Amino acid sequence: MKNEVMGESYNYKHEYASKELVEKLHSRIGIKPHNPSVEYLRQALVSKYRENKNLRLALELCMGCGACLTVCPAYISTHDIRNSPLGRLSLAKSIIKGHINDCIIDYAYTYYWQCLTCRRCAWACPLGIDVGEVSRTIRSILYEMSLAPNYVSKVVDNLESTGNFLGLSPDILRIIIENVINEIRNEKGVDVKVKIDEPAYALLLPSACADYTVSIGTFKGYILLLNQLGTDFTISTRAPDITNYGLFIDERHMRLIAERIIDEARKLHVKLVIAGECGHGWRVFKNYVIPRLRKYGIDGTHILYITANAIKKGLISIDKSRNGDANYVYMDPCHYVRGGDLINEPRYVLSKVVHNYTFLNEQPGLAICCGGTSGLLAKEMEELSIKYAKLWYEKAASKNANYIVVPCAACKLQMDRVLPKLNKIYNKEINFTGLMDLVYKALITKT
Repeated sequence: MKNEVMGESYNYKHEYASKELVEKLHSRIGIKPHNPSVEYLRQALVSKYRENKNLRLALELCMGCGACLTVCPAYISTHDIRNSPLGRLSLAKSIIKGHINDCIIDYAYTYYWQCLTCRRCAWACPLGIDVGEVSRTIRSILYEMSLAPNYVSKVVDNLESTGNFLGLSPDILRIIIENVINEIRNEKGVDVKVKIDEPAYALLLPSACADYTVSIGTFKGYILLLNQLGTDFTISTRAPDITNYGLFIDERHMRLIAERIIDEARKLHVKLVIAGECGHGWRVFKNYVIPRLRKYGIDGTHILYITANAIKKGLISIDKSRNGDANYVYMDPCHYVRGGDLINEPRYVLSKVVHNYTFLNEQPGLAICCGGTSGLLAKEMEELSIKYAKLWYEKAASKNANYIVVPCAACKLQMDRVLPKLNKIYNKEINFTGLMDLVYKALITKT
């Protein structure tokens, strides 16, 4: 199939992970790898179709009404019907029916990995069909055939071998935490306490992909808030990350990564685990980790629930003026509103820590994805993810945003790389910030 026949989107493809890396990942979850073959792809999908009710309903109930096309960031950005919910459903049906040729594997790898799995389509669909779940199912089959993105595979390997997105060593993590403590002391004039790898009442889970790197202010917000509330908490260098890229490639890896957190919570004898700012991480945490933790008498929550409660009950003092008169536009993370049920609290917190704010999405359920989730942060996918990102950028610009507020690690990484390019294209100067960064600045400390 020629590129012009397949559409412009066919020019964008994730770099393949090496055979050695995929074999290492396979060994961890007991997969016997299969050679890439059209017949295995068909047989495996037919098997999933028979045993997975949600997949079966998605493929059988779609009426082709096109409601999903009006909201899918991939389709709106590329105008390629194959890079759309309808295109992905049509491809899955063709594979099951055997209407396939030797190009179908490459075709499937390209288009199912261009899906953001943001679930916006499901919100607009009159029948609630979630094509993101269809994409994840077929990605898993491709992974069994040793076809997986290098970027996603490396992140999964880091999470499983070191417990964090970047593969940082315990010594490096300790240095970062100590530097954050020193910065808080210098900026706020208070000494904060952070236990590291010690038993405590609560275990804090920042996101190593952003909170330890491009958004240290978010990290400061966690630490300062918990100290002001008198919470006895610890950070584990063995499980210092809420990120879970297993969600994007294979559910077995998702569970393996999540269980590391559960094991660490038990070893440290905590009673509570606190999730930091991360959309997909929170989705996994809320729907998988918290139910597992409760079996051991441990509860789980999000830092923004704690923050909203502290403000409502007057447990902390806030000075909005410390965040200036800039225009802050809140962007709901797609995994918060479509899978995480975290909508009102972040908006409430924002209203209490800044003077001038608005919301990018009047309907939270239709929140626009940042364009960097589900593996699209890979370097080779940057050009395509910028196309996706123009949707939220143009909307933020129309609201005269000085800052886009994103309480999500993947969103922060995406904005860190695309905002400079988009600002240049549109001749604007829009920045980004996490929500806990604003809490940190506005919080009046008790000495």
